[in-house]
Amino acid sequence: MYGLQFSDLYTRIKDYANINNVTSADVKAKRAANDALRLIASLRNWEILKRESSITPIASTQAYAILTGTADFDHIRSCWYLSNGQPIPIDVLDDSEWREKVDNDTDGTPQFCRVTSADGTLKLQLSPRPNASFIAQYITIYFDYVKKPTELSGDTDIPDIPGTSQQMAIVYLAVADLLAKQGDISDATKYETKADKLLNLAHKIDDKKKGSIARLGRPMIPINSSRGIRATDY
Repeated sequence: MYGLQFSDLYTRIKDYANINNVTSADVKAKRAANDALRLIASLRNWEILKRESSITPIASTQAYAILTGTADFDHIRSCWYLSNGQPIPIDVLDDSEWREKVDNDTDGTPQFCRVTSADGTLKLQLSPRPNASFIAQYITIYFDYVKKPTELSGDTDIPDIPGTSQQMAIVYLAVADLLAKQGDISDATKYETKADKLLNLAHKIDDKKKGSIARLGRPMIPINSSRGIRATDY
């Protein structure tokens, strides 16, 4: 796999944030790099983080633990079962839609699903609940999901995202965070703007790939929204 290694990233972060002579500079730079990686991963469904998993439906059972077989699960993208080789979608609902459409007392062919951890365990819920006829025909329900990015630890680790040409966005966001903590809001804004440009470019490149479906609208979670120094245009 190509790309900047962890040591390359945090060395640049220390240099650009001018913290080489600060106590625990490595620790601060490494933490900032991983914070930036997690933040970038939350912005949209990055191609490299997409995975597929499945559950085995059980008659009259609505909820299925996800993390048992899918420990790296972050959020669901789609859900379906196969009928004669063709995927039949099970619509993924948010909590509000789920409350409007859920039928907790009926067994049949699942039409809707949601992911919830209301009882303390992350689960995939189906509505209606699978009945005996359904599970006799369809022994597997599949779902696409986005995995959590792998934490950077060793010096030779390479981040899951962004792609090789945009990995400096991790550096720029980490530097922006460190500069903001030092009270240098002006330079923090400059580095955040540099990160924005790379991430906007990555967004456009992703949507031009053959077979990709364009994503519309803004990301749900803007980068470093708490600082109020953003002007993201994607």
